Amino acid sequence: MTDIAHPSLANSFDELPQRSGSQSCAIFTACSANYLTKAMAMCLSALAHEPEACLVILLVDAKREVKVRDSRVHIVWAEDLGFTDYLKCAFKYNIIELNTALKPHAALRLLERFDRVIYLDPDICVYAPLASVHQALEKDSFALTPHALSPYSGEGKPGDQDLLRFGAFNLGFFAARADSRSRAILKWWDERCRELCYYEPQSGLGVDQKWMDLAPAFFEGTILLRDPGLNVAFWNLHERKLSCVNGQWLVNGDLPLCFVHFSSFVDDDAQAIAGKQTRYAPGSRPDFSAAGQVYRNYLARATQAVELADTQYAYASFADGHALSPALRRFYAMSSHPAVTSAANPFTSSAVLQFARNNRLLTQGPAMFGPATFKQQGGYARQQAFIGIMFRLALRILGPDRYFFLLRYLSNYTSILNQQDIALVLDQRLGR
Repeated sequence: MTDIAHPSLANSFDELPQRSGSQSCAIFTACSANYLTKAMAMCLSALAHEPEACLVILLVDAKREVKVRDSRVHIVWAEDLGFTDYLKCAFKYNIIELNTALKPHAALRLLERFDRVIYLDPDICVYAPLASVHQALEKDSFALTPHALSPYSGEGKPGDQDLLRFGAFNLGFFAARADSRSRAILKWWDERCRELCYYEPQSGLGVDQKWMDLAPAFFEGTILLRDPGLNVAFWNLHERKLSCVNGQWLVNGDLPLCFVHFSSFVDDDAQAIAGKQTRYAPGSRPDFSAAGQVYRNYLARATQAVELADTQYAYASFADGHALSPALRRFYAMSSHPAVTSAANPFTSSAVLQFARNNRLLTQGPAMFGPATFKQQGGYARQQAFIGIMFRLALRILGPDRYFFLLRYLSNYTSILNQQDIALVLDQRLGR
C-alpha cells in the first residue's frame, strides 16, 4: 500500500492508466463524499480477487482535498466526467438520484479505454474472482442480475410485489463489454437517466434501476446472470445459504460466493441482516453475519486507506448556505421560466434562489439528502391522523364511486412531476 500525501487525482477518464490487451477490465463505483470509505472498502475487496482490474471511484460531489493511500485505486470527480448539464442535474436530483444517473455515462467513458467494465455499488464486498461475469462477456454484451431467482413465500418484506415496485433487476451490479450492442444500451440508459432518474414509484420511476426492466426486450446482447454467487443480499437470502470452507466462501454449499451487496447495512449491530427488510430477525442468519464480518474488516482497512476531512454533501444547499428542500428540487425541474432554466449553475443563481424564496420552497430544517423514508414518516403521526380523518370525511361526502376515482387521481397527482398546474403558478410568481 502506497501512501500518497498529495494524490494526483485523475481529472477525467482520459487520464486513467491504459490497460493493454483484449481482456482489460475496469471495475468502478459511484458515491458522494459521505460514502467514500465504503467505496474504498469495495475496491480493496475487489483488488484481492481481481488484481489486474483498474479500480475507479466516481466521486459525485464538489471537489475537495482527498488523501488516498492505495495507488491502485483511482478517483475521478463527477464534474470532470463531461456530463452535460451536470450542475442542473445535481440541483434537480437528490443524492441517490444523482449518483445513479451518472452510472451509464461513466460506463460509456470507461469503455473508451477498457475492453470490459463492471459496476459495483459502494456497499458491495467481493469474496472471489468474478469468473461467471467474465465468462458471460465472452459472448454477450451487457449483463444484469435479478433481485431473486425464485418466488418468495410467507409474510415479510421483501416479497414478489416489492419487486414490481423496485424492478426485476438490482443495478448495484452491471457489466458491459466494448461493442456496439452494449454502447446502444448504455446510450439509451444515459438519455433516460439525464431526464428521468427520479425516485417516484407512483409514476413508475425507480432512479436508474427500473429502466433496466426494459433492456432485455429492447436490446439484443443482454444476458441475465443466474449465478447465485452474484449479488447476494437481503432480498435473496430465502434462496441462498452461505458458508466458508477452508477459507473459501461458498453459496448453497458448492458455488463460489463472488460478492455480497450489503444494502441497508446496520453499522452498529453485527447480527442485524439489513434495515429495510422484515424476514430475518437479528442473529437469525449467522452465515450472513459471518460474511458481514469480512466486510467490516475491509471497512476498517478502508478508514486507513482514504482520508477526507469534509464529508458533507455539497449539493444539499445553495452556495450561500440555504438548504434545498425536496419540493424545490422537483419544482425546479418542472420550471419553464427562462431565468430558472437558463442558469448554468443553479446553486449560485440569484434567479433560482428568488424562485425558491418567492414560493417558500426553502427547507426550514436541515438539508435532506435522499428520499423520504417510512421511518421519517413516523414523526408525523398527528398529521397522518388528521389526513385520515379528512379521507374518511371525503368518503362519506363523495360516496364510494367518486371516492375511488379521487384516489386514482391522487395516486398520480401526489408526484410533483405531475403537478404542472402548480408549477405554472410558481413560475408566474417569479415574474418575467
